[in-house]
Amino acid sequence: MRQLFLLLLLISAPAHAQLDSLQAKYPFLNTSANHIENATIGLQRFYQRLRQVQRQPAALPGSRVSIVHLGDSHLQADEFSGRVRQELQRAHGSAGRGLVFPFSVAKTNGSPSLRTTATGGRWRAKRVLSAQADSTLPVGLSGISLATADSGAAFTLRVPIRYWTDYQFNYLKLLRQPGPAAFDWQVLSERGRVLGTVPGAGRGVADSLPLDSLRSQLTLRATRRGPAQTSAVLYGLLLENGRPGVLYHTIGINGAAVRHYNRAPLFFEQIPLLQPDLFIISLGTNDAFHAGEFEPTRWLAQLDTLVSNLRRRAPQAEFLLCAPADSYRARRYRNPDLGRLSAVLRTYAQAHDLAYWDFAAVQGGYGSMGRWRDAGLALNDFVHFSSAGYDLQGLLLYLALQDGLSAFPTR
Repeated sequence: MRQLFLLLLLISAPAHAQLDSLQAKYPFLNTSANHIENATIGLQRFYQRLRQVQRQPAALPGSRVSIVHLGDSHLQADEFSGRVRQELQRAHGSAGRGLVFPFSVAKTNGSPSLRTTATGGRWRAKRVLSAQADSTLPVGLSGISLATADSGAAFTLRVPIRYWTDYQFNYLKLLRQPGPAAFDWQVLSERGRVLGTVPGAGRGVADSLPLDSLRSQLTLRATRRGPAQTSAVLYGLLLENGRPGVLYHTIGINGAAVRHYNRAPLFFEQIPLLQPDLFIISLGTNDAFHAGEFEPTRWLAQLDTLVSNLRRRAPQAEFLLCAPADSYRARRYRNPDLGRLSAVLRTYAQAHDLAYWDFAAVQGGYGSMGRWRDAGLALNDFVHFSSAGYDLQGLLLYLALQDGLSAFPTR
């Protein structure tokens, strides 16, 4: 907690002063490497959109900037990405929490900025890692899906507004599998009043429901109106507040690798729902986790498939490719394949005019995870970070993005 408090004290300082303070506090960091490579070309439209949003009233088109951060277990708990979201929204305005999923209902970990609890019925879940194993439950936008065959199955979602006041919402978009056999979804207030109903037989996967006021808690209940309705499948929810600013969507699944997303066609089909301006891709840890697993040519083809599929669905979006963090195998063996993977990632970014952030270099280079662990910034598995470590990582990415913005020519 003390480390988190000290990091929060740095917020109001200029970017260079924050980096100097971080370097002094954690000498193993290489803050001189904390910049976005190829930002002038690779993030040109994104930076223009950020400045455009700051100048436009909320009522005008283009008053939102949408960022999609895609990754693995480093993102599922939303500590790393959550810090980036908070800082970008602090600097450029908050349009809401964005894409969320009831991870607790799926019996796995999720973001501290959203609490979800099953309140009735049975649910089953499937992650993107097994996207081809069970065709009866497709995996969509969140990289994980929920299904129920119980009418009346419900869950509550709550934003702890004591800590996240900006994440209250007055606009809900439900992402579900539509069709004549799909249950309706009732949306209820904290006191049980029905605020609206999303019909199961909608035309598209997304159905919107404006709310009567800013809210921090709702219950969603699958409901059968007729005998033809037999089940419900949920892909996620979008929570917005109607204000201009940044929407920062996190899509992260424990154990995910590039190849897993490539096997989920519905994931790509639903990407346009987020209207992304920027994709941040933080994958690679699981692609090179086991000795002998990483093969550069094969992984390059997988990476190109991922980027090409995303670009096909969101042709205006730009990309920021992030080198995976240093980590160990079996808690004690350094992993040289991560450096090889990062080299492939950088070469691909350069060849395709994409932005690149070398977090492994900022972290301190090969073997630096041990120093992060000794400083209380990483866990004993030498793969995952502590809350303070993810918070630091998020701050470093935000500072790198802001550094690129400050160097970007004004127009």
